[in-house]
Amino acid sequence: MKRPEKVKNIMKKIILLSILVIMPIHVLLSSRGGKSNDLTKQTVYLAVEDSIKLAADLYLPDGPGPFPCILVRSPYSKDGIGEFGEKYVRLFLSHGWAVIIQDTRGKFESEGIYHPFKHERPDGLATIKWVRSQSWCNGKVAGWGGSYVGYTQWAIADQLDVITPTVTSANMYELIYPAGIYSLATAFNWGLPNGARTYNTVNPEKMEDSYFILPLSVADDSTIKQIDFLDDWLAHPHEDAYWGAMNHRSVVTCPVYTIAGWYDIFLMSQIRDFESMGPYRHPESRLIIGPYAHGKIAIETDFGEHGELSLHDDEMMSFIKRHLTDDAGKTEESDPRKPYTFFIMHRNEWVDYDHWPPEKSISTPYYLNSNGEITQHPDDTEKIIKYTYDPVDPFPSIGGTYLGVGVGPAYQNPNTERMDQIVFESEPLEKPLVLLGPVDATIYAGTDAPSTDFFVSLQEVREDGKIINIQEGGQTIYSDETGSPRPLRLDISVWATGYQIEAGHKIRVVITSSLFPRYNRNLNSGEPVIKAQNPRIAHQKVYFGKKYPSQVRLPVLDID
Repeated sequence: MKRPEKVKNIMKKIILLSILVIMPIHVLLSSRGGKSNDLTKQTVYLAVEDSIKLAADLYLPDGPGPFPCILVRSPYSKDGIGEFGEKYVRLFLSHGWAVIIQDTRGKFESEGIYHPFKHERPDGLATIKWVRSQSWCNGKVAGWGGSYVGYTQWAIADQLDVITPTVTSANMYELIYPAGIYSLATAFNWGLPNGARTYNTVNPEKMEDSYFILPLSVADDSTIKQIDFLDDWLAHPHEDAYWGAMNHRSVVTCPVYTIAGWYDIFLMSQIRDFESMGPYRHPESRLIIGPYAHGKIAIETDFGEHGELSLHDDEMMSFIKRHLTDDAGKTEESDPRKPYTFFIMHRNEWVDYDHWPPEKSISTPYYLNSNGEITQHPDDTEKIIKYTYDPVDPFPSIGGTYLGVGVGPAYQNPNTERMDQIVFESEPLEKPLVLLGPVDATIYAGTDAPSTDFFVSLQEVREDGKIINIQEGGQTIYSDETGSPRPLRLDISVWATGYQIEAGHKIRVVITSSLFPRYNRNLNSGEPVIKAQNPRIAHQKVYFGKKYPSQVRLPVLDID
């Protein structure tokens, strides 16, 4: 299916894939060869239970040992990307910690077939058993790394002494199908280049074209080659046994230091990971959420040094040292910080809390009124607003929570003239509005299609007219849910944020039926996502008034 020119022009500005983007944010990798300057390594091959051999590089600090160990299991090559990785290896060695960096199954020098997420627990368990059996290991092992490398920590978190998973999750279904909707740009931007032992080279033009190929099950073949795991993801749109076998969210009692991003692809899943530990969570475990995204933010921001993940390096090192070293309790006091630390964007301030959502955050309804206004008082005027959604010309996502370039905050102005949306704006704020916590929406909607999607986007209108996305979320509805003459109530998670809207700026909310390619476009046909290839137009209705109080609930923070 050819792309409509107006969608193509917007996407040209926001989609440029590079291999660097698919790398995790905090992967620790070494340099090639046996020695780089004075950094010496030994390559070892570990046979796991099915006799597959996994390759790893071992770095030992000076001294007789045995040593605490840092384990990094990565699909991005243990030989890595030069000076960036060396920095961290040297830092670990300076603390007297051995470092083991392993290629995961089917990647680079490790044998086997690569299927993302599938083998990380059994292979990880075999690896950590081997590490602890070595004479140079004192029995204590910490995990380190972000993105996929953070997932490999969650997979064996019950066997590690400390974990530091950054911008990642233990449950990958929620990455590929947030709210049950296929995360197209993230799945393809990551899956197509990674569907080989090393990397597939994908032309950005072909990547862009792949989003429009129908059915999606042939998109990989048409773009580069057959990639089995991409078809498996499409064949399992629900959280079934396939995903359950790769879900490692569980009770974790070891200390956890985990960093998330307000615009990151793992945000909500990472919060659930931390919350799921419940009363068993180690008392010093920490969740930090900053102004981070999974790729390059294209517009200028005012976050300064707070926008760099490396800001947390020293604190993370101290955390590992405190819980990995035998005599840490004698030399370092326990961490007095509260378990949650959040960055409020544009206020540019870090705040600590004991709970999620924050204790001082009040979920406050802001009503979407039929005249296009956002107010704190519901409009009693009963009204139905209609629009037409055509999947041949889907509403483009600009920025947001996907993996790539141009992610995170982005100017939404190119979409203002589109007719397939309903837009609401508040009056200019008299004072700053601080949001910290989950954003939710309730809308009352109907459709004439067998299935369709509704999305809610929370935005800010600045005094200069520029529109910035804050957060978004969506939900799919099906014909058996819309057979009644009454509209269907949709309770939609619009994810979460830490954000200050300045005085003089406006709150803006958009309702539409696609955010493409961040989410796969619903063809309105009711066909399974793996086979869907017959787009049809949907006529959408959104209801307003006393009986149908469509609204967003903003986490308004009472801050001193």
